[in-house]
Parts: sequence; structure tokens; C-alpha cells
Amino acid sequence: MRSCLLLRPTIYAAAADARGPQGQVHVRGVVDNTNRIERALYECKDRWSTAYTVAQNKGLSAQRALRMASVAYKLAMPRMDTKPSIRAAIACIAQGIQLEVFDGRDGSQLLYAAQVALSTLTERKRKK
Repeated sequence: MRSCLLLRPTIYAAAADARGPQGQVHVRGVVDNTNRIERALYECKDRWSTAYTVAQNKGLSAQRALRMASVAYKLAMPRMDTKPSIRAAIACIAQGIQLEVFDGRDGSQLLYAAQVALSTLTERKRKK
């Protein structure tokens, strides 16, 4: 992600030099090629880290800081409305279980919810 920010001036300069047949300039916006799963994982982990740091800076106990961080992680999770976002949510749930944001029961319930959402999308396509 950081390398993308460093290359941004180079990308804009290259795009500005590309001229069409009549001399017009075609500038394309920078496209983020990071896939949805990686973005979701990064966003959830980043929100967790930020909330934990803020809680520690406020002088909260470690237990309350972890609770605050886990709430931030859960709020950053993607909605389960499309197939790619369901896959991203499953990845975030797995990462959350690893980080102990979710206990075993919550994690399994969320994975089941993702399974149901995925089957619902599959059934909609069959009916069309």
C-alpha cells in the first residue's frame, strides 16, 4: 500500500505525457488493485489496532482496551450482500477468531450466517 503512495507522482506524470492523436491528454485515475479480501482484512485489523491504541492512550485497562478494539473490528467487517463481500467477511471472521476478537461460539455463528447468505445468493441465481 505504501509503495502505491510513493509511485503516485510517477503514475500521474506518465499519464500526463500520454497524448492522443490530436494532442489531447488522457488522464486515468489511479486504480487500487488490492482485492476485496485483502482490503477487508487490512481495514478490520487497522481499526482493531487503532482502537486498542486509543484505549491504551486513554489509560483504560487492558481488558477494556481489548473490548473496545473488538467492537471496532466487528464494526469494520464487510456486509454480506454479494458473493465477493461474503468471501471477505469469511476471511475477516477467520482473522477475528485468530486475534481472539470472536470466541468459538460467535465465530461459528458468524460462519454459519455467511454460509446461509451464500446459499441465499446461489438460490436467487437459480430462480432467474
